[in-house]
Amino acid sequence: MSAESNDNARRSGASFRATLDFVMGTVYLVMAGFVMYTKHFGTMELSNGIVYGMSALLIVYGGFRIYLGIQKYKNR
Repeated sequence: MSAESNDNARRSGASFRATLDFVMGTVYLVMAGFVMYTKHFGTMELSNGIVYGMSALLIVYGGFRIYLGIQKYKNR
């Protein structure tokens, strides 16, 4: 395997990881919205602390994954 093909494989892997971070960050943000939706429209009975705590954690982690994706995309 030549150095050029090895470098291309590394770049494609980094691009895939960056895309995966974007997608998973978006999924976590959508999940946070779903948790808030279930509380406000009464489809599930959850206490306010659980709903807001879970939503906050999902938003923070989703934002972190998107941030990682941006950093990996810039550095590839």
